[in-house]
Amino acid sequence: MTTVVRAEITGVMLAALFPGLDHAPPVLWEHVRRLPVREAHRDFIRICIGPGGGEGVAGCLARGDSWNTTLHVGGMTDWTAHPITITTHGS
Repeated sequence: MTTVVRAEITGVMLAALFPGLDHAPPVLWEHVRRLPVREAHRDFIRICIGPGGGEGVAGCLARGDSWNTTLHVGGMTDWTAHPITITTHGS
């Protein structure tokens, strides 16, 4: 069975299908890395989906079919929330 990964960032990146988990995080990170995200939150997101990250996401997906968090774009008082969702589907 092949595992297909679906990933999206609501309001930032449309849902896309990937042939495996190692393909999705770099694409998600490319959409996030230039956005105005506070430093501490950017560090958390980078650990999750950035270069050298992803092990925690992989561990979560090994126990279930989905992983999600919320990306907060903007400053302390003026920000928008964008859910990041990664799901796996066998085919």
